[in-house]
Amino acid sequence: MKQLARLLGIAFVVASFAQPASADSTYPDRQIQVIVPYTPGGALDTLARIVGKEMTEELHQPVVVINKPGGATITGSEYVAHSPHDGYTLLFGAAPLALNVALGMKVPFDVFKDFAPISLVATNPILIAVNPHSSYKTLADILAAAKKEPKGISYASPGVGSAPHLIGEALRQEAKANLVHLPFRGSAPALESVLGDDKQIIIDAYIPTGRAVVQGQLRAIVVASKNPVPSLPGVPTTAAAGYPDLTGQTYFGLLAPAGTPPDIVQRLHEAVVKACAKEAVRKNLESLGYDVVASTPEEYTTYLHKEIDRWTPVVKAAGIKID
Repeated sequence: MKQLARLLGIAFVVASFAQPASADSTYPDRQIQVIVPYTPGGALDTLARIVGKEMTEELHQPVVVINKPGGATITGSEYVAHSPHDGYTLLFGAAPLALNVALGMKVPFDVFKDFAPISLVATNPILIAVNPHSSYKTLADILAAAKKEPKGISYASPGVGSAPHLIGEALRQEAKANLVHLPFRGSAPALESVLGDDKQIIIDAYIPTGRAVVQGQLRAIVVASKNPVPSLPGVPTTAAAGYPDLTGQTYFGLLAPAGTPPDIVQRLHEAVVKACAKEAVRKNLESLGYDVVASTPEEYTTYLHKEIDRWTPVVKAAGIKID
């Protein structure tokens, strides 16, 4: 309800502007391309296509999703960073936009100098789950086993430096438990590993792993959030499990190249907010596991800064290196 109230409040502010959202009355006058730095079919791609369709109606021009995967999202992000700043090439960014900086990766752009944030559109909670035949019932069970076993116990994640991996490392550091990272190349193989091993743990985003929980293929232990996830009734939060600071999520936001005129950024922000404020769209996204945000550009910028500041010390303490 808080998200809905906030969303409607933003929509009201946008609708209350006394002057047109864009001083350039011709924008947009042609197709807008939104770059998704992943292959088709994933959480970000799905969100981009749903929101893009609604933005098409708001802007009266096609908003077309183009997939440019590669380099931990760097390929697609660089493409947009170096595109003309005219509002016709946008980036639907994800957590690596900030996490790559926290990981110390050398990227061919500056997150804050080369992009103009438009809106943090939605987030997706991270959860810890196990094979349904596992003896682990609670987070306390997992941590007790990790402290007892000389070699520790492993947890699968979709990859080194991913948001789930960093949640695992933060938990290891805070609980002083011997949790051993077992990275995979994506969520699918990590999930497959856990489904076939009753001793295996997985830390991953709700999309896609939460669906396996809903279908009874996995048992959720906790969600890394302060608030319960409605689609996972009865599953405790990390806050309730005694780790109030151990929260995390993947997140998805829209950005333009730096230098894009403020009136165009405002026009795009207005379109995103109106798209997300539609009840049918919001309910559809929430049913898929997204938490709709639709923030202001300033809020999105602040969020990225906080994510970098939060995870940088975790990366350094864990000695995580990206080749």
